[in-house]
Amino acid sequence: MAPMSLKPSEASEGGEFPRGYLSVTTAKFGEYHYMTKDAQGNPTPALDENKKPIVTLAALITLENETGSQFEQVYSVGRPDRYTVSADGQVLEGGQLNKACNLYKLVVECVNQGYPDQSLSANLSETFVGMSAYWDEIPNGQRTLIVPVRDLTPPGANGAAPAAAPAVAAPAAATDMVAKAVELVQAGIATDGSITRQSLGQLAFGQSLDNASQMALMNVIFDESLVTALAAVGVKLDKDTFLSV
Repeated sequence: MAPMSLKPSEASEGGEFPRGYLSVTTAKFGEYHYMTKDAQGNPTPALDENKKPIVTLAALITLENETGSQFEQVYSVGRPDRYTVSADGQVLEGGQLNKACNLYKLVVECVNQGYPDQSLSANLSETFVGMSAYWDEIPNGQRTLIVPVRDLTPPGANGAAPAAAPAVAAPAAATDMVAKAVELVQAGIATDGSITRQSLGQLAFGQSLDNASQMALMNVIFDESLVTALAAVGVKLDKDTFLSV
C-alpha cells in the first residue's frame, strides 16, 4: 500500500456530506428511533432508563444535490404521543411547535434566509418540497444541525410548483415489515435459541432497505402487531426476549 501524501496539491475532496446546493425532494412526518452503538461498535436502538426505545416524532426530509446523491435528514418535533399525524404523513395535530425542537430551528433558519413566514404551510411537503438553498451545519448543543445558510429559493419561486404530497403508503408495506421482522426473529431463535428486542433492532438496522422501509421495520419491532404475528408461529415475548413456546 502506497504511503499517504501530505501535499495539499494531492489531497482529495472529502466524502459526500449534506453540504452545498441542495433541493428538498421529499418531506413527511414520522417516528424516528434513535440509535447508538453497543460495546462491539454495532448499531443498536438507544434505550431510556426504563429500557424502552427512545423515539421521537420528526420531520423526515430528503435533500438532493446536483449529481443526484440524496441525504436523509431528521428534524425532531417531540414525543409521538403528543401529536397525531395525518394519514398522508403531511400534517400534525395536537399542539404548537416547540421552540426547543429541531424542526423549529430549521424553519427559523429558513425564514432568516428569506422564506416568507406567511408562506409556511401546515402541510410539510407544501412548505419544503421544491425548496433549494446552500445547506451547511450550524452548532446545535453538543451536535450540529443541517440548515439552509444562504441562497434560499422557496418552492414555486423558480417556476416549478411545490410537489404534491406523496401518496399514502399501502397497508401491505407495513404487513411486509411484520413478515420481515418475523423472519429475523425466527432466524435469531434458530441460531441462539432466543433473541432480545435489542438484538433484533441491530439485525433490522443492518438490512439493505430504503429509508422508509427501514423506519417501518424499526417501528414494527416495538409494535403489538409483531407479538401477534409471532404468536401465530409459536414464538412468545417474555419481558424483552423472544423465545419459542
